[in-house]
Amino acid sequence: LYPVLEKAGDRTLLISETALGTLTDICEACGYSSVRCLISENSDYLVNGISLNLRQLACQPRASQVLDTMLRHSDASLLPLIEDVIQDVLSALDQTYSSQASTFLRVLHSVMTALVQWFGMPSAQEHQQRQTDKGQSRARSQGQQEVTLTSQEVERFFLDYISQKQIAEGDLPDLEEEEEAGEVPLAKPEPNSDTEGEAPMPSHAQLAKDVMERCIHLLSDGSLRVRLKVLDVLELCVTVLHPHGNHLLPMAHRVWPALVTRLINDDPLAVLRAFKVLCTLGQTCGDFLRQRFSKDVLPKLTSSLLSQAPVSARAGPVYSHTLAFKLQLAVLQGLGSLCEKLDMGE
Repeated sequence: LYPVLEKAGDRTLLISETALGTLTDICEACGYSSVRCLISENSDYLVNGISLNLRQLACQPRASQVLDTMLRHSDASLLPLIEDVIQDVLSALDQTYSSQASTFLRVLHSVMTALVQWFGMPSAQEHQQRQTDKGQSRARSQGQQEVTLTSQEVERFFLDYISQKQIAEGDLPDLEEEEEAGEVPLAKPEPNSDTEGEAPMPSHAQLAKDVMERCIHLLSDGSLRVRLKVLDVLELCVTVLHPHGNHLLPMAHRVWPALVTRLINDDPLAVLRAFKVLCTLGQTCGDFLRQRFSKDVLPKLTSSLLSQAPVSARAGPVYSHTLAFKLQLAVLQGLGSLCEKLDMGE
């Protein structure tokens, strides 16, 4: 099964499709109901093989393909089995990032893609329902004139406001002290918000946080290929951490300087990918990024659009195939909704 899964993760379409057909044949011959069931029943053997081979990547460069195939054809029940393997990957990346970063990032990209599919952001329908519920509750509270607020609720509201303002300005030590003391003011006022301070962080979210920490260090790698892959992984990490604001906001604070450098001083391809990450961050972090974005990024984007405008005005049909066009288009398409998400009415 291991070598067949390895071929199913091959980049040559003919090989991978034939291997997937072979997996289906194995299922029929051995009495498994589906490929997912086949992988699930034999996952302990497969994980053992992957773990051993990932430690010898120079001799076994295709171990990551087996893990990738397993993740694509499994569900969240696989996560407890592969957690140790992913921790091995992170440790190996710390030791050999200069030579093997690209291979390990491919593994982490597969893992984070699977986590987004299994535990990702709520669907548009759920999000819309939540917004509707919020709107209805707000309308009810405005319609009831006799609503009375206790002094504790008023105090909690102002404490929450102060702490959010401190986070937005980058004043994070206070937040860390509060977390150590077991006080999480951000979790109290909103009935819909998560209570990470009270409940332990889920394993998939902790995994995303560990991966995101590696991304911060690798964002300034000398290889453009590695930087592009890191930005892809980073976007997936932000998506997974979206429901856990108390952990995402400090990580966003840490990643911001490196991300800004990619946005304003890098290859156009990296700028394009970094802008996608920024849009995802804006969607998940909201007004937390407003001040930083308006100060560090918006002037540069504006000047870039203004300088590009005369070029695109005179351009012929070939211009639409250039990287400059794609970057200009991405910024024009994303800037409006990004400013809206960051509540930049002014």
